[in-house]
Amino acid sequence: MFRLKLVAALPLLLGVAAGLPASVTLDNIRHEPQGPDNCAPVTALTVLGYYGTRITQGQAAQAMKDSPRDPQVTSLELAAYLGSFGLRSMIRSAGTPELLRTLLAAGVPVVLQQRLQAGSNVAHFRTVYGYQGGRFLTSDPLLGAKLWLTEAELVNLWHFYNGEYLVAYPPAKEGAVYAALGGNVRAATNWQRLKTISEQNVKARPSDPYNWWGLGKANLRLGNIKAAAANFDRAVALGVPSLYYLYRQEAFEAWTQAGQHSKTLKYVQLGLRHDQNSKELLRFRSLAQKALERTSSG
Repeated sequence: MFRLKLVAALPLLLGVAAGLPASVTLDNIRHEPQGPDNCAPVTALTVLGYYGTRITQGQAAQAMKDSPRDPQVTSLELAAYLGSFGLRSMIRSAGTPELLRTLLAAGVPVVLQQRLQAGSNVAHFRTVYGYQGGRFLTSDPLLGAKLWLTEAELVNLWHFYNGEYLVAYPPAKEGAVYAALGGNVRAATNWQRLKTISEQNVKARPSDPYNWWGLGKANLRLGNIKAAAANFDRAVALGVPSLYYLYRQEAFEAWTQAGQHSKTLKYVQLGLRHDQNSKELLRFRSLAQKALERTSSG
């Protein structure tokens, strides 16, 4: 079962919040190199292995992927698979290094959605299972079992997904997880937090499309559909890569709810160039086509 190694805190010297150990490394972190597009299956075996359940990469891939060539497993699909083994999950945004340290000190590894590496447009899961001073220890399905990232590197890679993280845990650890997350346990509170941070970010860096995407996602989840659609318009105008549409469909949700079906159809087609079988993109294409047909026939 899971164990952790702690080193007594030296918070003022190392920049670690008071009350947290200066260093944490969780034990029993299983790793193996991923097969093609298998970062989610390897992440699943890493998280499940930490909590005492052993699966194979092949079993996880067969359960989560629509086909061997499926390049995209969502955080929701990963959480559902972990749930089939009794783990509870929360997916939240606007994560911080301080929050990661708090969860790790409570004995909870954290799955991050990030860029694969600087300059890449590929989305990637990696599991954080330790920290020491200003660095974080991650199990990366592609780049290795002990990939150290500086805090700056981690934040930069995480920005691609607006700080999205997944916390999976057995029921017995729910109290520790809730204590670490605080108000972020409530989804609405977390979306408001993302909105506030994104509003600050777009003022500070208005040419960054991912700041606008994060603001759009927050507004979408808070029910501000018109504002969300406009935020996503801005992100697209600033130049999110077309591969982004394969990974993130929030813009299509907002445009569909706002009745902007031609726009949805246009950008869904760009995403389908990367994976013509994406069930998420095909769903939004179908919704847009049907809406446009109703409009033309009416």
